Amino acid sequence: MFSHINSTPRKSLKDKTPYEVFVFMFSTPDYPNRGKEILDLLNINEIKRDEVTLKPYLIKHNKKK
Repeated sequence: MFSHINSTPRKSLKDKTPYEVFVFMFSTPDYPNRGKEILDLLNINEIKRDEVTLKPYLIKHNKKK
């Protein structure tokens, strides 16, 4: 769910996604993959823009019997 939300472009980010901005902000010339590695540790992946789904079924419910 978080991957889909963070892969949705925002007008406020000049049509960038929160994922792209995070990777840019936390990467440095000495450590260019740092932002992506942090997101990988958080299990947040980049979803292609045409594959983003913002539907309730992304949230899995555990129903007790």
